[in-house]
Amino acid sequence: MKVFFAFLILVMSASNVFAQPTKAVTNKDSYSWMFGLSWVMTDDDGDAFNPFLVQNLHTHLYPSQITVDKYFYNGWSGEASLSYSIYNDQKLTNGETGIEGGLFAMDFHSKYSLYKILNKGMIDPFFVGGIGISSRSYQNENIRPISLTLNIGGGINFWVSNYIGIQIRSTAKVGVIDFFKKSDYMQHSIGVVARFESLKGEDNEFNKSKYKISKKRKKIKHIKKKKKKDDS
Repeated sequence: MKVFFAFLILVMSASNVFAQPTKAVTNKDSYSWMFGLSWVMTDDDGDAFNPFLVQNLHTHLYPSQITVDKYFYNGWSGEASLSYSIYNDQKLTNGETGIEGGLFAMDFHSKYSLYKILNKGMIDPFFVGGIGISSRSYQNENIRPISLTLNIGGGINFWVSNYIGIQIRSTAKVGVIDFFKKSDYMQHSIGVVARFESLKGEDNEFNKSKYKISKKRKKIKHIKKKKKKDDS
């Protein structure tokens, strides 16, 4: 996993160089808000050097992650997410089987998208970094029930329309107190995202009405006919 972290840090540094703005960019160059609903796959097997072992992923049939993304400028945005995972007792959890319980996570990320650099096409790669709070509901003396994590990851949005896309991402989470120990885990997700130019409806085509009916009462003007003067 250390090699994976080093690669992501290198990519994030390179993207930061390309992202330096030459002039102020307004929200009209991209979206204003983005919302997501995803299926989560959690890798908490305790093997830091094999972060993508499919057989150890804890998964669900129902979506268990929501994200809210606020765009700022020039590819940068802020993101908050809530996720929940249920451990499968048949799979490894920190080197053990038979573990029952769940994992709740709340994360806050800075996000950089390559969407503008790639000329606003269908493929939209992005990178995230930030902090999170993870809470495990099972009891184990070697595991902290609540841990603060440093997060780094990336993903891709595939835009099937101007507003709807499919998102795939992976995020590595490292415990701040017990660095590179039992609190570390990875979280993968796949889901649907929707972006909007505005939530108020000024610029959003979904909220524009083709026909507007005025509710104001119109006053009917009465034209007074002038009386013709009798010829004297």
